[in-house]
Amino acid sequence: MEFLNILPNLVSAFEIKKGSIVLLQFWGDNKDIDFLDKFAIEIAKIGGIPIKHQFSREYLKDYFSQVTNENLEFPENYFKVFGLADTIIDICMYTPVIAHKDFPKDKTAAYKNHMRNLFSTVSSSEKKLIQLRVPTEQNAVEAGLEVAVYNETLLAAYNINYSELKLTSSNLLNKLNNKKVVTITTDEINTLSFDLGNRQWFKDDGTGDMPCGEIYIAPIEESANGKILLPRIELEDNSYENVTLGFKNGKVSASSEKAVLEFFKNVPENADTIGELGIGLNKHVKKLIGLDLTDEKCIGTAHIALGMNIMFGGKNNCPFHADFVFKPDELKIDEIVVIENGILVI
Repeated sequence: MEFLNILPNLVSAFEIKKGSIVLLQFWGDNKDIDFLDKFAIEIAKIGGIPIKHQFSREYLKDYFSQVTNENLEFPENYFKVFGLADTIIDICMYTPVIAHKDFPKDKTAAYKNHMRNLFSTVSSSEKKLIQLRVPTEQNAVEAGLEVAVYNETLLAAYNINYSELKLTSSNLLNKLNNKKVVTITTDEINTLSFDLGNRQWFKDDGTGDMPCGEIYIAPIEESANGKILLPRIELEDNSYENVTLGFKNGKVSASSEKAVLEFFKNVPENADTIGELGIGLNKHVKKLIGLDLTDEKCIGTAHIALGMNIMFGGKNNCPFHADFVFKPDELKIDEIVVIENGILVI
C-alpha cells in the first residue's frame, strides 16, 4: 500500500472549509517535491487554497552558509505572510527543524532564531495546526526503528475510517464530560488515582497531530496519588522496562528504577508533575512499537504524561513533556469503566 493511495482519505479528516488558506510546510528535499504538489492538489479538491513552502535541509544549509549574518535578519513583515493562513500543515519527510548534518555551526543561533519567529507566527490558538509524518526511511531511522515496521505501522494508522473515529471520539467525550475521579489499576496491585476537576476533554480525530486517534485531558496537577506500572520509559535516550512510578500530591515520589527517580529529582520545576491522561482509539494501531506517535493512539491503551500541559487546559508551563503508554488492567472514571484488561469497553 502506497501512502499516496490513501492521501484523499487522509485529507478528508482535516475538516478544511471551502476557501480556507492552507499553508503546507514541507519538510523535505527536492527529490520529493512531487509529493508536495500532489498533497496541494488534494487540498484544493476539498476546497482549500494551498500555499506551498519548502524547508529543504540541503537548501537551508547552503542558504545560511553563503549568506552573511547581516543579511540573515528577517523583517517582521516576512513572518506576517505565514500568519495569513487559516490552517498550517507540516508535511514531514524527516524530523522538522533539525538542520543538515553539515549546517554551519556559527549560523546555528541565526537558524534557531528564524525558526522561533516562524513558529510564534503560525502557532496562534486561532489556527488549525496539523503535523503529519510521512512513512519514509529517514523518518524511521530518526525514530530508531526498522523501516518496514515504522512504515507499515504508520500506513495502517492513517488508513482508517475517519468519520467513524470522529463519531466515536465525540460520543466518548459526551459520556466522560463532567466526570471527576480517575482510577487506574495495573498488574492487579498498583493503583493510581487523580482528579479531573472541571477540566475539558480534547479529541484528536484528524485535525491535529497525525496519525490521530485519542482523547486527552489535563488532570488537576496536585491530585495524583498512588502507583502505576509502566512497561517502558524512555528518558534522554535511555530506555527502562517494567518501571513502577509512585506519585504523591501530583509529583513523582518513588520508582522501582533508581535512575528514573534520580532523573526526576533533577528536572526543571514541575517537570515531575502529572500533566495528561490520554486514551487511545485508533483501531488500526494494534501493537506498541516504541513510538509515541502511534503507541499512544493504539486502541485499548492509555497514557499519562509528566510536565507541560498548558496547551490543553492545564497550568503547567514547564519546558518538558513526556508520555508513557500502557495497557491498564482497569481504567475507571467515576463509575464508568473505560478500559478493562487492555480492551476499550465503554
